[in-house]
Amino acid sequence: MKATLLIKNIENLYLCDSKNTIISQAFVALHHDKILDFGSHDPKKWVDDATRMIDARGECVVPAFIDGKFTCSKSMLEGDRIRNVSDLLYAMKQNGILTLVSHDPSLRRKELFQEVITTKKNAELPIIDMVPAHKIHQEFILSCGMDVNPYKIYSLQPLGFLLNVLFHEDPIKILNAMTRNPAKAYHLEKIGTIKKGNQGDLLVLSAPNIESYFSQIGRPMIHRMIKSGIQFYPSIIRS
Repeated sequence: MKATLLIKNIENLYLCDSKNTIISQAFVALHHDKILDFGSHDPKKWVDDATRMIDARGECVVPAFIDGKFTCSKSMLEGDRIRNVSDLLYAMKQNGILTLVSHDPSLRRKELFQEVITTKKNAELPIIDMVPAHKIHQEFILSCGMDVNPYKIYSLQPLGFLLNVLFHEDPIKILNAMTRNPAKAYHLEKIGTIKKGNQGDLLVLSAPNIESYFSQIGRPMIHRMIKSGIQFYPSIIRS
């Protein structure tokens, strides 16, 4: 078995596992939609002439983001609501949110590069969808808060930036709130962490580390997006 896609020369690879593992000068090998291998060892055994290559030199790689509480107003007409939901999802996808969790069954979607999963389960962790009044002294989950915030922000990064700057929250803790924590809370076993056999949902960030990603705002910092082993942004690379 060979890799269909290989991301090499990764400055820092964030597994978002229970140990908050970070691997420097790393690679990730994918076989179709699954993670085949990762680490700092030589990946040449996974490579053949058909392997697509991505060079992430000077960049970091993280699991794709998960919105832990996707909602949309029911007050509008059905046709307008469908268009509104589609517009919201597209904008959020452009900001690396490739999975969303909702309690509203009418919002369920499964597209090639994004999915809305519906559940009746309530997360045991607090869901933060706006700037809190004080520092959060436990693990948490982030959401864009579409039905809460008067100004729509289709990205989790600005809220992460404010938590980092205003409350000095650990950037790793913020990253987990966008990846591992919602996956664990809603039993989404195959996403949210980088692990052999997990689904290949990954982001390549134009920053050497996650501290840099959460220390600035206003500049697009997602260089590449990969869903189920297929890079679809900035352009599709198929094996």
